[in-house]
Amino acid sequence: MLDLHRGRILREVARLGSMTAAARSLAYTQPAVSHHIARLEAEVGTPLVIRHGRGVLLTEAGRILVEHIDDVLARMDDTEERIAAIAGLRAGRVRAAVFPTAAAALIPDALARLRARAPGVTVTLDEAEPNTAVAALREGETDVAIVFNYDHLPPDTDTRFREIPLCDDPIRLAIPSSHPLAEKDEVNLADLAEETWASGCFRCRDHLVWACAEAGFVPSIAFATEDHVAIQRFVARGLAVTALPGLALGLHSEPDVVVPRAPALGSRHIAALVPAGPRPPAVTALLDELTAVAASLDDMNSE
Repeated sequence: MLDLHRGRILREVARLGSMTAAARSLAYTQPAVSHHIARLEAEVGTPLVIRHGRGVLLTEAGRILVEHIDDVLARMDDTEERIAAIAGLRAGRVRAAVFPTAAAALIPDALARLRARAPGVTVTLDEAEPNTAVAALREGETDVAIVFNYDHLPPDTDTRFREIPLCDDPIRLAIPSSHPLAEKDEVNLADLAEETWASGCFRCRDHLVWACAEAGFVPSIAFATEDHVAIQRFVARGLAVTALPGLALGLHSEPDVVVPRAPALGSRHIAALVPAGPRPPAVTALLDELTAVAASLDDMNSE
């Protein structure tokens, strides 16, 4: 019988492309990693890696073995989750990939609720923009991807995923309080055609450009940063105008910035993506709490 522990080591060597990097990742010495790979090769009776420059490559046998190790480990994870269900959520783990504003505005409250309900469930979080989060879900590197999209962008139609809508996040205009339009409750984008703009992540920037094009102009974007506080400070100093999602404005409100409505900006749609099919109970529990927290935000937005 093959040693699964050595199989994990081979998988890490394959992932990182070198014995040295795998040793560093696993907190082993490089000779120890080499020894385990040599023992594994002796068990299967054929080479699994070949030297290539300063690293190593898998042989065909090594590639096949790593694929089967991935399958075995995935089945073990599934078994652990099933046992957690029997234990009544006294255990379990969830990996989540979440875009920054949701990581700050949705996740903390959801995790606090989950801890009160199921303190034995462990959740780990990676901050990731939607495209990266979806890629991680596709590769099996996360269990839940919290993403957002806009109406004019094509939806993710991957049938391997199921989408759980969470809330709509209205996009608001942000302009200096000294701006001639600052006293208006609602502003037309076309009235800002000659302004200098600041923008956020590439997906939000694409949406801004699209909305401005619909209003008949191309925005002059001078400042691009994913830091929503920095964007608001550019606006507060009179250097730019911008469009920001409601979640970001709820997390930080800069003095000397006003946020009139701009219907042309619409909303972004926030959702959780999970693999299709049966869900582990820990994942279902997290989704329940995310849905509850998002519903409370939707209620506030509708007031």
